[in-house]
Amino acid sequence: MAPPLNLLIRALVAFEDILRSPGFHRGVGRIHRYIDEKRHGPLPHEPLRQGQASANPDEQGFARYFFEELKNQLRGTPTNPPPPPPPGPPKR
Repeated sequence: MAPPLNLLIRALVAFEDILRSPGFHRGVGRIHRYIDEKRHGPLPHEPLRQGQASANPDEQGFARYFFEELKNQLRGTPTNPPPPPPPGPPKR
């Protein structure tokens, strides 16, 4: 009878140690923040994380852009052609 009770007590003590550790609470906090942001959007009073302000959601990925540039170079067509020159002075 003693060994099963001893194992149960050891399991409870280990569980309590995990619950007391700050790393466990940081992990749970990160998961909670991630789920909350997915449900309700980011909190307005928190600062933006690195890359959030400059990210363009309509922009394609780098790999797609890179291969598109390579294709255009092989074809000989520029991706962004230079603008036409401004008109010269009027002829007399």
